[in-house]
Amino acid sequence: MPHFFTKILFFALILALIVSCNTTKYVPEDENLLKSNTIYVDDKQNRKEDLNQFLVQKPIQSVAGMPLSLYFYNFGDPNFEETFEEWMVNNSKKYENYKNFFSEKQTRVIYNSDKNFNNWFLNKGQAPIIFDEVKTTKSTKSLKDYFISKGYFEANVVFEKEQLKEKEIGINYKITTNQQYYIDTITTEIESHVLDSIYQLHKDKSIIKKGNPFVFDDFEQEEIRLVTLYRNSGIYHYKSNSLGFWTDSTKQSYRKNVLLKIPERITSVNDSAVKIPYKVKKVTEVNVYTDFSIKNLNKKFKDSVTYNNYNFYSYGKMKFNPKHLVNSLFITPNDYYKDAEKSLSQNHLRNLNSFSSSIDINYIEKSGDSLTANIYLTPLDKYSISFDLDATTSNIKPFGILGKTTLLARNLFKGSETLEIAFQGSFLNVSNDASNSSSFFNAWELISSASLKFPRLLFPINTSGIIPKHMAPKTDINASLSVQKNIGLDRQTISGGIGYSWKSTKERGHRIDLLNLQYIKNLNIDNYFFIYDSEYEKLNNVSIEITGNELPENTVENYDAINDEMDEILDPENGFEDTYPEDFDTASDVNERQDILTENVMVPVISYSFVYNTRKNINDNNFSYFTARFVSSGNLSTLIAPNKNSEGQKLMFGLPIAQYFKTEFEYKKYWELRKNNILVFRTFVGAAIPYGNSSSIPFSRSYSAGGSNEIRAWRTFDLGPGAELNTLEYNVATFKIVTNLEYRFKLTNKIFSALFIDAGNIWDITDSNLYSDEGKLNSFNSLKNTAVGSGIGLRYNFGFLVFRFDTGFKTYEPYLLRDNKWFVNYNFGNAVYNIGINYPF
Repeated sequence: MPHFFTKILFFALILALIVSCNTTKYVPEDENLLKSNTIYVDDKQNRKEDLNQFLVQKPIQSVAGMPLSLYFYNFGDPNFEETFEEWMVNNSKKYENYKNFFSEKQTRVIYNSDKNFNNWFLNKGQAPIIFDEVKTTKSTKSLKDYFISKGYFEANVVFEKEQLKEKEIGINYKITTNQQYYIDTITTEIESHVLDSIYQLHKDKSIIKKGNPFVFDDFEQEEIRLVTLYRNSGIYHYKSNSLGFWTDSTKQSYRKNVLLKIPERITSVNDSAVKIPYKVKKVTEVNVYTDFSIKNLNKKFKDSVTYNNYNFYSYGKMKFNPKHLVNSLFITPNDYYKDAEKSLSQNHLRNLNSFSSSIDINYIEKSGDSLTANIYLTPLDKYSISFDLDATTSNIKPFGILGKTTLLARNLFKGSETLEIAFQGSFLNVSNDASNSSSFFNAWELISSASLKFPRLLFPINTSGIIPKHMAPKTDINASLSVQKNIGLDRQTISGGIGYSWKSTKERGHRIDLLNLQYIKNLNIDNYFFIYDSEYEKLNNVSIEITGNELPENTVENYDAINDEMDEILDPENGFEDTYPEDFDTASDVNERQDILTENVMVPVISYSFVYNTRKNINDNNFSYFTARFVSSGNLSTLIAPNKNSEGQKLMFGLPIAQYFKTEFEYKKYWELRKNNILVFRTFVGAAIPYGNSSSIPFSRSYSAGGSNEIRAWRTFDLGPGAELNTLEYNVATFKIVTNLEYRFKLTNKIFSALFIDAGNIWDITDSNLYSDEGKLNSFNSLKNTAVGSGIGLRYNFGFLVFRFDTGFKTYEPYLLRDNKWFVNYNFGNAVYNIGINYPF
C-alpha cells in the first residue's frame, strides 16, 4: 500500500477510535460502568493476578489504559431494530428515500447489510460491564474462602465503592488476613493392615508435614497422592473419597493437629453395608479384542493367538501381529494391578494411528484375588485419502495456489505401520518470469513424497535395553522428489532417509537421522543472471571499465555469451588482474558466487536432535521449550567414495559431496501474565562450517535473515550479512542469531494483537573472500551489527487456525552509512507487511 494511503488509513482508524471513546455510551441512567477492581491485602495493594480469578465481576480488559473491546462494541448499536418492519417505522424518512432511489427489495438488502455489520461489531466487541452489588458481595465471599483455604481462618474481607467519574465506578476490596494457622501433629488411623503397610513405606513422600501452613490444596494433593499410590500398588478397589482428615486446633498457638482416617472398604451386600478388607489384586489374564465393534458384539471369534501370555482375539482373520502389538501394551499378565498401566496402554495404542481413539479397557474380578483385563480395539479404515487446497506466498514465490492429495495406508505389514504417499502441485505467479509467459500462473512446482512409519526401532541389534517400549520408539523411512519450472534456477531435489525417534521422559524427546541423503540439481542455470540481476550489473560495470563495452543484454539466451565475456576478463593472459585489480576482484567474486549458487551437490547428512518441552497441553501458556540439533554432512561418504573430480572433490553419483558441520540451538519461554495476555521470548543460534571436501555451504543449507516468522521488519533474504549494504537478491551466510520478544493480548472476541521486538542477523564465519569485513563475525564486537525491528500485529482466531497480519518497522539498521542508525526509516513507507498462518513461534 502506498505511503500516502497508509497514513490516511492510520489516521482514519485513530479518528474512529476517538469517536467511539465514550465508554459510558451504552450505560443506562442510574447505573455505573465497572471501571476497576483493586485488591488490598493487609493495607498493601496486590498487583498479582492470582486473586483476580476469585472476583465474580471484572472490568473490561484494557490495553495501554484503553478498553479497546468496549470501543469496538460502541461502533455498533445494541438498540438496532431487529426486524425490517420495525426499522421502517423508526426510520420512515430514510426508508422513503431509499425506496424512491432504489426499490423495496434493494432497501431490504441495505437494511440486512447494515444489521449484519452492526451485529458484527457487537459480537466481536464487549458490552459494558454494569456494576452489580450482588456479584461484588459474592466476590468478597470467594476471596474470604480463598484465604481460609490458605490457613487464614480469621480473615476478613470487605469492599468499598469509589465513584471515579460520572457513571464510572471502581471497587476496592480490603482483606485483613490475621494470623495464619500451621500443622502441628500428624497421626493416622488406617484400619486395613495392607493399606497401612503401603502408607508407612511411602510416608516420607507425604505432602502434609509438621510445621507447614495449613493449606487446603496440600490436603487435596495428599489425597490424590494416596489414591495414586494405592491404585498402583495392586489395590484395585481403592477409590477417591475413601479417606478423611480430622483436625482440632488451639487458638493460642494457631496450630492444628491432623488425623488421617482410612476405614476398611465398605460395600453393599443384601441391602446391608458390610466391611470387606482391602486386598492386593493381580492381573492374571489379558485379553485383546483386535477388531471390536457393536455389530460384532454377539458373534463368535474366528481367530485367536496367545503371545507372551497375552490372548488376542479376532472376529475375522487376525490382521495385527501380536508380536508388535504387545509393544503398546503395559498391563503385564501375572503382575499386580497398576492403574497407570491402563492409561499408558491407551495412550500408546492411540499413537499407533491404527485404532479409534475410544480405546476401552476394563477389568473383571475372578475368584481369589485375580483380575482379567479386557482391551477393546476398533481398527480405523485401512485406506484413506484427503485433499487440501491452499494459497501460498513468499519472497521467492509471490503468489500461488497449492493443491495436495494424500493417501494413507494403515497396518501395512500387520504391525501398525503407516504408509503416507502425497502429491503436491503449486501453480504460481512469478514476477521475474524468464519464460515471458502471458498466463497469470507462469510457474509451477511438483512434489511427490512417501513416508513409511514403524512404531518400533528397525535396527540390526536389539535396542530395548537402551530404549524400552515405554519411550514410544519410532522409525521413519521417507523419500521425496520435487521439480520446479520458472522458479529461481528450477531446482530438482531428490531426498531420502531413515530416522529414529523416542521420548526418554514426558518432556524429553530425541531423534537420530542415521542417513538423510539429498540430491540437488539446478535444471535451468541459464536463468542465473536473470534471477541475480545485481550480479549482472556488477559484471557489466567491470566490462565497461576494462573493455569499454557493455555486456550482451541480460536474457536467458545470452547466458553463455555473458559468461564468455567474464571468462575473457578473468583470463590470466590478458593481465587484467594487474592493470585493473579492483575490477578483476569484483569479476572473480561474481564468478565464484555463481559457481556456489549453481553447483549441483549431494548432501548426505547424519544428525541428532534433542527437544525439552514442559508444555502440559495446548492450553498451557506457562512453559519452556528447548531444542538442540547437531548435523554432520559428508563425513562417512567422503571416506568410502572412490571417485574425484578435476578439483579433487570426492563424488557420489557423479556429484560433489557437501561436507560440513552444523549446530543449532533454540529456546522459547512463555509467560501467561494474565488471561489472554502472554509474553513470549525466543532465541535461536545456528552455525555451519564447511571443511574437507567443501569450501562453502550449499545454498539450501545456509542461513538467511528476515521474514514473517523471525525478523519481521525485513523480508526473507533481504537482511545481512552483518553491516553489508548488500544488493544481492538472496543473501545467505553461515552464522545466525535471532532473538524475539512478543507480547500477545486480546482486543475483542476472536481478535488479538501483539507488540514485538525482533533482533538478529547473519554473518560469515568461514573467512570467505565473498564477504567484506562488515559481513563477517570476527569477534564479539561484530554483534554490534545486529539489526533490530519492532512492530505491531493483528491476529484473528478462526478456532482451527490463526490468521496473522504483522507490520514490522526498521528500528536499527546496521548497514546504514551514517552515525545514527536508529529509527531512520521507522515509518509506514519502509515498513514490511507480513501475512502468516498461526503464530510465528
